[in-house]
Amino acid sequence: MLIPRGKITALIGGNGAGKTTMFNIISNFMEADSGDVLYKKNGSAISIRGLPPFKITRMGIGRMFQDDHIFPNMSVLDNMLLADDKYFGETPFISFLKPKRNKNVEKERIEKAQKIFVDLFGKSNPFWEKKGDPAKSLSYGQQRLLGLTRLFMGSYELVLLDEATVGVNPQIIQQAMAIFLIEHNMKVVLDLADFCSFMSHGKITAFGTPEDVIGNDEVRRTYLGV
Repeated sequence: MLIPRGKITALIGGNGAGKTTMFNIISNFMEADSGDVLYKKNGSAISIRGLPPFKITRMGIGRMFQDDHIFPNMSVLDNMLLADDKYFGETPFISFLKPKRNKNVEKERIEKAQKIFVDLFGKSNPFWEKKGDPAKSLSYGQQRLLGLTRLFMGSYELVLLDEATVGVNPQIIQQAMAIFLIEHNMKVVLDLADFCSFMSHGKITAFGTPEDVIGNDEVRRTYLGV
């Protein structure tokens, strides 16, 4: 199965079909029994099977889980900064030797987070107004949005979204990069996705435009019940 660059591809299927398992295999939270996972980077297809999840992330693959995975006791801003793809703070020795550079990087990261909030939600948005508040103080929908918005802090070429439109405005997703999303709302699939795949018993049995896949006899019979 191919996920086209710069497009939104939906993955649909019944409970237990293997959708989240596929995401776990791509991001290596689960090891595949067989086969391979190829990721095209700089014009070459690279096998990422077996790589540690953090290396897969740094290669350009981001993920949002069914649970938004925010840090509830950390501030809204710190949740964003933690997701940034600059790792200057992971080298404390260099940070100690170059404190001025460290301050500049921190300033750039904060400005980046602010720009993302403004670009997505406008100048007067609750996220920047509550940037110092703990993330748990946000509403459920806002927490889902924060979990999704953090992905914009990384320079991801492919993003895996597991039911990310629950409680959020799906139009936000259209501003992201190449998307592979699990979605149960067929209206969202029809409105958002460029391509759609149907999974049954761990296998992709249909792939094409959302209209073609949702209109497929097997999909209508076994998944939609019509």
